[in-house]
Amino acid sequence: MKKAPYVVLARRSRPKTFDEVLGQPAVSVTLKNALAAKRIAQAYLFTGPRGVGKTTMARILAKGLNCVKGPTPEPCGACPACTEIAASSSLDVLEMDAASHTGIDNIREVIIETVGLAPARDRYKVFIIDETHMLSTASFNALLKTLEEPPPHVVFILATTELSKVPATIASRCQRFKFRPVSVETLAPHLKALAAQEKIDIAPEALELLARSADGSLRDAVSLLDQCRSFSDKKITPELVREMFGFVPQELLLGLARTLVDKDARALAQWLEKVYEEGVDPSQVLRDLRSALEGVYLEKLGLEARAEKAWAGVMKDVPAETVAFYLRRFNEILAELRGGDAPRLTLELGLFGCLEAAGDLQAWVERLEALERRLAAGGAPAAPRAAASSVPAPRPAAPVPAVISRVPAELWHAVMAQIRGEKPLLAVALESARLSAEGGRWTLFFARSFELDQAKSSQTLIEAKLATLGGRPQPLSFELGRGDAPVPAPARDPGPSAPRAAPEQGEPEPEPGQAPGSSLKRAEKILGGTARFIKKKSG
Repeated sequence: MKKAPYVVLARRSRPKTFDEVLGQPAVSVTLKNALAAKRIAQAYLFTGPRGVGKTTMARILAKGLNCVKGPTPEPCGACPACTEIAASSSLDVLEMDAASHTGIDNIREVIIETVGLAPARDRYKVFIIDETHMLSTASFNALLKTLEEPPPHVVFILATTELSKVPATIASRCQRFKFRPVSVETLAPHLKALAAQEKIDIAPEALELLARSADGSLRDAVSLLDQCRSFSDKKITPELVREMFGFVPQELLLGLARTLVDKDARALAQWLEKVYEEGVDPSQVLRDLRSALEGVYLEKLGLEARAEKAWAGVMKDVPAETVAFYLRRFNEILAELRGGDAPRLTLELGLFGCLEAAGDLQAWVERLEALERRLAAGGAPAAPRAAASSVPAPRPAAPVPAVISRVPAELWHAVMAQIRGEKPLLAVALESARLSAEGGRWTLFFARSFELDQAKSSQTLIEAKLATLGGRPQPLSFELGRGDAPVPAPARDPGPSAPRAAPEQGEPEPEPGQAPGSSLKRAEKILGGTARFIKKKSG
């Protein structure tokens, strides 16, 4: 006796009724109510990601329309119409894959030439067009007139994963239903029930990993479970799942996370070497890190307890703001990986960039709030306390004593001295500004808009230094224009044996109060090299 061919689990476990469709309650209820009230639309458009039940729902709707008890929201599943639709062999329910039948000839042959014919046996002639967005422009145009005025016995069901590619003239003639990705909380219990039904011995943690890896696709989740059964007769563990599907080992991910928390560049380099030895795709590393930290972030916000114990321990003392910083950085690195041709370098630059102290927003906020409280109480600024998290506070370029009261010029020079040591490019932009400090209101005027934008982006840093060195908060404003005269630079004694050098040929004369060639010298110091002036030849 010939053995029946094997049918994959994803096909055998397909829902047969509206109530069995997973994760789409709004669509199911709406279609059931429409069938119960006999309010049948001429065309439906199902949109959503792959593997969430669009084609399955279309077949169930076709059953509800043509069932011997119908139109009914509860097709029997036993009559000839129901059984033939389930087997894709019904003469009155025609399924067409637009991905492989894109041309106008296919539309004319399958739809236009047959749409006027009465159903062979059933109540409605149903056309199911999958991947509708793949149809050509000519095919859409040919379909448009039929969709606008179809015969009363015809129902169209269009399914697509890319609604934006469906012409508005087509979409506007359909009732639209949006299918959503199936959540992990819905997928995991479903996979558990299927595993018990199929006698698959698999750990709950492995089921959770499969549910997360499916990325909202029910079909993908069931296919992964079916593949696990073929991999091993023993119990399926999370380690086996990671090995089978090429996921990054848990200990490697945890090691990378610890180096980020500890700000340990040397250890991070060692763990990255292990990533390369494993041959893991850099984008997979980032996706797995992001998936693990997402649960940590939600748990720290108090929304739900989804973090694994190992991850909760590693990120125990890290504030939610820092975890959010890591998640944003991972998204940025993934975007760079998609558009770049050096994945290893992109991964290294991105992860080493996560070691920057700028990620600890909470620590900065706490320090600034403490400074404001102390200044409001009339005390001198206290030395910055250690941040609660593992992110170290940035070191100042040179120790500057706290100053309770300073005249604007003296205070501004002290601020600039610190900025030159920490952010030389910002210092170059600020040195071109003109300061107005009338009536206690400080305004910096810039001649060029790009210098103004650069200063504005660092406004918090500048105001913090003004408050620290001046002894009280000092808000700043930025404007385009000439303003007052520039702040005079501190006098510098060149020494008895250092006469002033005349400007070289082609070098512009310095502005009043500015040392000759000082801008060029600063540019040479920052950018490296030596500036030369070349006289333009006439003619």
